[in-house]
Amino acid sequence: MFINLLRENKISAAILTIIRLYLGYAWFTAGFGKITGGFDASGYLANAVANPVKGPDGNMVYGWYVNFLEGVALPNIELFNFLVP
Repeated sequence: MFINLLRENKISAAILTIIRLYLGYAWFTAGFGKITGGFDASGYLANAVANPVKGPDGNMVYGWYVNFLEGVALPNIELFNFLVP
């Protein structure tokens, strides 16, 4: 029923079109900025390693991700800086 409303109602179609255009523009400009203005993930990755996600008991929740960042991503940061954009 809700899907039919979104498909058949012209007002909801117009609202969804505006949302799609806005998101498309935002994602395009963000991606274009990464390609033309340079991209450096080293600060983000170093911060993710220094401040891992911890559960209520204080233990790391995603220890495997921190190990991946330390062992693979940070040593090969030039490759990641090329691949992300």
